Amino acid sequence: MAIKQTQMKPNAKRPLGRKQENKKGNQEYFDLHSCVELLDVKSIIDNRQAYIQLVDYGYLQLMEIPGKDLGSLSYNEIRRTIDNFEKWLTDFNTDIQIETTTLPTNTDTQMMDLRHHLSLVRQEKAKLLPDSRRYLQLHDREMILINELQVEESIQQEIYNTEFILWLFAPTTSELDDLVRKAKSYGNNDFVPQEITRIKKEQIIKQFNNMNEKV
Repeated sequence: MAIKQTQMKPNAKRPLGRKQENKKGNQEYFDLHSCVELLDVKSIIDNRQAYIQLVDYGYLQLMEIPGKDLGSLSYNEIRRTIDNFEKWLTDFNTDIQIETTTLPTNTDTQMMDLRHHLSLVRQEKAKLLPDSRRYLQLHDREMILINELQVEESIQQEIYNTEFILWLFAPTTSELDDLVRKAKSYGNNDFVPQEITRIKKEQIIKQFNNMNEKV
């Protein structure tokens, strides 16, 4: 398995995810640039998997590969991680594509929790007299929560993370189901791609179609 970057001829459009033969070695390669430049997305299917239907070739699923801070691991832990990744590649044994991309930091969980507590504070405030001691305490708490919520919103807008995205292609949804299952079950539970949300898929598609713009 390999990924080869080649220059596309002006009118040489190849369906996303198809394989090409290398004339020199008769070895199959994914043309990475064609996937980036000619991302022919027809739609995102409205179901749990949210598979991406392509115009010219079947279906695509995007999955996130969790990163690891190798600097914090021991030599044995690093060796085990590499071995498990190699095992995943060997057992999976299919043509894949792994991209790095930079996306906004997701603070949705933190903001949801803050909004929940803010709602509780405001509900309790509404039952009290404005000059009561408890009301003033809740008012201070409300201001703190609002400030923390604004911080989380700023983080999501301004701080970006580098993420590793696995691209899986298949001609049918049933075959893609099988690929996703295999991707998640190999690698000794050390290298396990994770499903991502429809919103993140839309961000990735937008980013790969607008390489010079910030998502």
